[in-house]
Amino acid sequence: MKQKILQTVATGLVATSLMAGAASAADIRVTITNHSTTDGLFLTPLLSFFHDGSVDSFDFGNPASAHTGIEELAEGGGTAPFIAANPTANAGVITSPGGFGPAPVIDPGETASLMFNLDPTTDRYFSFLSMIIPSNDLFIGNEDPLAYEVFDTAGLFTNLGPINVYGADVWDAGTEENNNLGAAFNPAGGSSNDETNPISQLFNGGDLTFLLGQGRAAGGTVGSVQGAGDLLASIEIEAVPLPAGMPLLLAGLGALGFARRKQQAKSAAS
Repeated sequence: MKQKILQTVATGLVATSLMAGAASAADIRVTITNHSTTDGLFLTPLLSFFHDGSVDSFDFGNPASAHTGIEELAEGGGTAPFIAANPTANAGVITSPGGFGPAPVIDPGETASLMFNLDPTTDRYFSFLSMIIPSNDLFIGNEDPLAYEVFDTAGLFTNLGPINVYGADVWDAGTEENNNLGAAFNPAGGSSNDETNPISQLFNGGDLTFLLGQGRAAGGTVGSVQGAGDLLASIEIEAVPLPAGMPLLLAGLGALGFARRKQQAKSAAS
């Protein structure tokens, strides 16, 4: 009877621990830091999403209209249209407890995080998108959907290093003229001038200095911007440590093994 009780308890420990481990084995934390100086640029809440490699956010040289949700994100930071158009993506929006007004944007110097529970098979790759404030239609994001592999073909975490976004990595959606008139978060108001240019890399034809002196909804004006080689943002993708139940799992496995060996020895003796 004592032997049977020990075996039952050990089996229960293993089952309970396995469930706890499975629930958090693919838990990933995504953290973004805005490296702008205090009088620099803001970022809208970061649209972060994991996918199997088939979610192509946008393409250099193509109009933003060719990809649902990119124009809305680049012009106003809206994420809902893109998420709705890509239901297979495991998406989340990283907001900040700071920001201004109803928009929990990521302030200069601020860091914000969000947890994701991932399937290593369907959530192998990471992509991101965020609008630059203040601007008419500038944004950051990765054009190549396969650029950031989070899990390898065996389902193992790749320990992906930090994703650094520099001034040269800023994209221009090509949907509005870059004069800051009528732009989201612009206190000056005015009406924007629509364009139908293709998506381009801003530094191919200019830089961010035209944003200097522009008004910010948070108050004041833009006093500093990143050059082509200056760090604008960094994104960390980290695996959450093993769950607290893991020691319980190991203890359960040990107890179960001991119970089986004792039963085998007893059977052999008889």
